[in-house]
Amino acid sequence: MARTPRETVEEFFERMADPDERESVGELFADDAVITVPGARFSGPEAAASFLAFLEPRYERAGKAFGRWTVAGNRVVSQGTLYGVDNDGEPFEEVRYVDVYEVDEGAIARLDVYNDLAVEGVVEP
Repeated sequence: MARTPRETVEEFFERMADPDERESVGELFADDAVITVPGARFSGPEAAASFLAFLEPRYERAGKAFGRWTVAGNRVVSQGTLYGVDNDGEPFEEVRYVDVYEVDEGAIARLDVYNDLAVEGVVEP
């Protein structure tokens, strides 16, 4: 049985949270996927790998506290807060985020990430 769009997104979050599984998130994306984050856009078969490479130097570690989920057809929206440790070793928490996913035929076709990491001084704008 195929996963629902939300199940696909939850699988993405589970893999992102597990350092041993993180590199496998590309399996969840369509070959023509587009990922947009504050300050960058990645597309095509290497979008997920480029996204991971972009995130790696931005902070020591980060996690998500999920707040609200909205599902409408193939669109999944996750809202909540980010927490973690910045590159100076300072903890951060309660940083707002919204992720918008479009899932087609079980694969993430588009991911738009919005967050306040730069506004809160966790990363450089």
